[in-house]
Amino acid sequence: MLKRLQIRNFRGFNALEIDQLSGINLIAGKNNSGKTSLLEAISLLVGAGDARLARNVNIIRGLELDSRVSPAMIGPLWKQLFSDLDMERAIEIEGEDTSHGQLALKITSERQAAPETALDLMEETSVPDFSERSLAFQYSDPSGKRVESQIRVKGQEFEINQPPTNASLGVIILLSRTRNIRRDATRLGQLRRKKQGALLLKALQIVEPRLQSIEENSSSGTPMIWGDIGLSELVPLSAMGEGMTQIARLVLAIASMPDGVVLVDEVENGIHHSVLPDVWRAIDEAAKQFRTQIFATTHSFECVMAAHESLSKDRFRLHRLEANDAENRCVTYEPDAIDAAIRHNLEVR
Repeated sequence: MLKRLQIRNFRGFNALEIDQLSGINLIAGKNNSGKTSLLEAISLLVGAGDARLARNVNIIRGLELDSRVSPAMIGPLWKQLFSDLDMERAIEIEGEDTSHGQLALKITSERQAAPETALDLMEETSVPDFSERSLAFQYSDPSGKRVESQIRVKGQEFEINQPPTNASLGVIILLSRTRNIRRDATRLGQLRRKKQGALLLKALQIVEPRLQSIEENSSSGTPMIWGDIGLSELVPLSAMGEGMTQIARLVLAIASMPDGVVLVDEVENGIHHSVLPDVWRAIDEAAKQFRTQIFATTHSFECVMAAHESLSKDRFRLHRLEANDAENRCVTYEPDAIDAAIRHNLEVR
């Protein structure tokens, strides 16, 4: 489990340090305070400096890069990874894990030799030149072993030099804007094979008490999760409402990432505030069972209060990101501090 994190020169973070990480971490803050950037930084670090992550680090923002990509597009996207768009300064992400010790990742940008500008005499205009960009990843594990990898754009394709590594802690990212019913069904199948499907059933019954059983089934042509709510036929989970789908995604992701990390964007999406305390308890039960660490963003005061009321002091931390022109900082609230902040009408979201 990560217990400390330090980020330099990444996205909007000139420098940011977060201590007192816990098993469940709720990330709050105003728009553009860095909540999504924090999830991205964690994914890069626990991914053990895998250069292939540079292809999809923007997925959290809805910018997934295809295996074939325009050189005119990749430069601006990779440039956004660097603080102040300065690709000459290295990105540094460091953390301390209770089981693995010190982790460190350094990302640098290198510019390859650019072809000379060509001249089209017929049109009397110059063809814009472009430089091949590469990102170099240097990952250091607790033993001091360094893994170096690189990704670059070559023509219209990616070239990736990624040596094999077993250093990754494992990470799953759940986005608010995407759903993958096939993947969720596969994860349920894996959970049921371990005779642990009751964990998800119990969590879903928070929203739908009539639910008697769940199963993965592909009779409709696509693997999906179906549930028995006492009707003459099974009902697709997706037909039971967004809250059911969101709870299933959360529990299944946690169960699929033992001893790893699950990152959740806008965790409360689709879930009514009245059941949030029970949902947090279900998340906590799954996270403890599979030893999975949770980082989740929220804009909801009800979500913050539900976590505060439902989770034990040693399992939950609220982190509020604040940003101004001079610095980034994180205010971490322990449970007693949340109570004090509420009494004094301080903003904790």
